[in-house]
Amino acid sequence: MTRRWLARGAVALLIAAGLAGCGGGGEVYVSGGPPPVDPLNLALTRVGPQSIQVDWSDHPGVASFDVLRDGYALATVNTTTLIDSSVYVNQTYCYQVKGYDPRGYLIAATDTGCVTVVQ
Repeated sequence: MTRRWLARGAVALLIAAGLAGCGGGGEVYVSGGPPPVDPLNLALTRVGPQSIQVDWSDHPGVASFDVLRDGYALATVNTTTLIDSSVYVNQTYCYQVKGYDPRGYLIAATDTGCVTVVQ
């Protein structure tokens, strides 16, 4: 029993010494959660009688964007613009864009923006 305890103590001491030796003498935090979500800008423009152009700012870590309309997935793209040609007059549509890194983590998103298509 004493040998196991001594071995565990020696390992803990080596880890602590290694951390102190590389400037890590303070507290150590290990994060297993997803990365923080950065804000993206959103712009909605009517570009035809039944078309809305959805534009958003880029983010360097994003591999793909999900474009949502009224909370439902409209498209997944790797550009920063989309033309939605499936809108109708006298209707309101709300869009949000979410950006995901190559591992599939949500790392950037817009607020929801809404537009009403009028004649």
